[in-house]
Formats: sequence, C-alpha cells, structure tokens
Amino acid sequence: MYWRALATAQATALRAARRRGDRAGEANAHRGFGIAQDRLDRPDDARTHYLRALDLFGELGSPPGQAGQARMHLHLARLSGAQGHSDQALAHARHSLAHFRAVDDRAGQSAALNHIGWFQAQLGDYHKALTDCRRALALTHETGDLNSQAHTWDSLGYIHRHLGRYDEALDCYRQALALFRGTGDRHSEATGLLYLGDTHHSAAAPEAARTAWTQALAIADELALPDTDPLRVRIRRQLTGQR
Repeated sequence: MYWRALATAQATALRAARRRGDRAGEANAHRGFGIAQDRLDRPDDARTHYLRALDLFGELGSPPGQAGQARMHLHLARLSGAQGHSDQALAHARHSLAHFRAVDDRAGQSAALNHIGWFQAQLGDYHKALTDCRRALALTHETGDLNSQAHTWDSLGYIHRHLGRYDEALDCYRQALALFRGTGDRHSEATGLLYLGDTHHSAAAPEAARTAWTQALAIADELALPDTDPLRVRIRRQLTGQR
C-alpha cells in the first residue's frame, strides 16, 4: 500500500511541477515515481521515469544536477542489476561515481564504489571487485554510514566466497550481520544469513549452514514475507536441498 500511495503522490507532484515550470521539482517527482514503480515490480515504468529524471537533472547544471544524476545512475544500476544486465549496471555505477566525485559527496562515492565492486563480481572479475569494495569500505569508515558499511561487508563476503576464501568470507558476513542487526535492517539480515549459510555449505560445514538458513527463515517468517517472495523461496530451497 505504501508504494501505491507514493506513486499517487508523485503523480500529483509531477503535474504540479509541470504547471509551475519547475524542472527541479519535475525531476524529483520522476525520481520518486520511478522508485514507487520499481518497488511495485514495474521495471519498465520505473526505467522510463528514472531516465526522464536523469535527463532533467542533466539540464539543471552543477551541483544540484550532478548530485541528481549521480543518484539516478545508482537507481538505474540497481534496476539493471536486478534484471540481470550486469554490464549495463556497471556502466551506470561508474557514471554515478563520476558525478558523486564532481560534487565531493563521499557517502555517495562509497555507495557507487560498492555497486561497481558488486557488479564486477557478478561479471566474474573478483580481484577488481575486491579492490573497489575495499575502497568503498574505507570511505564508509570516514563517513560513519553504517548502512553502507554493512552492505559493503556483504559484498566483500560474496567476493571472498567466490575466490574460495571461506574464512575471510565468513568474517565479512558476520561483520555485515552485526551492522544489519544494529541498524534494524531485518530483510538484509535475513539475506546475510542466507549467504552465511551458503558459505558454510561451500566450506563443507553442513550443520552450520543449516543453522544460518534456519535463522534466515525465522526472520522471513517474522517479516511475514509471502511464500512467493524471492528471499523466502531461496531460503527454503537451501533447507530442502533443492539447489
């Protein structure tokens, strides 16, 4: 319901901004509308709004336009990645980093670097991914952004796991989980436990894997995720051995 309400509100804001000739307001309304459509699982509509917002922010000039473009490229990176277009996602993440650097936004740079590392890992370039995620982590310590720090540790866990460095991966996932618990991000905590279990399984520790997956499912139950939710489906597959 929240995302439908947001879409309605942003449609109203968009009409009002157009009547006033407010290009910044129009850009932000397209951004908000895109986020709502994204969460409502309407990726084509979300992309249309994100790209329109990107164009409008580009017309505004620096620094507001640069900051807006940075955020839009990050949204487009996430959307492209979710659709399996890792090359496209990586390109958007790199554009985002350039814009965040132009306005000296350190927190934005850390988010962009983590996305760059993540998508490089999705493309199998784990060593470059490791370098960029470590740079992202250093920036999160500078900015004190615990949410970004948690997600970067999660990325590092994924990278180390795929490099066969299971002890390092487990340590990274535990760091991420501690931060997710501290920030109250239960969905990310469940996802982190799923990946922790996967790493234990790869390291030939089946009991530890089952414990982590069971904890992940308990959180999914607590969040009342539907049986069709991708996270719940993945956890159940691991627990039943349907890999």
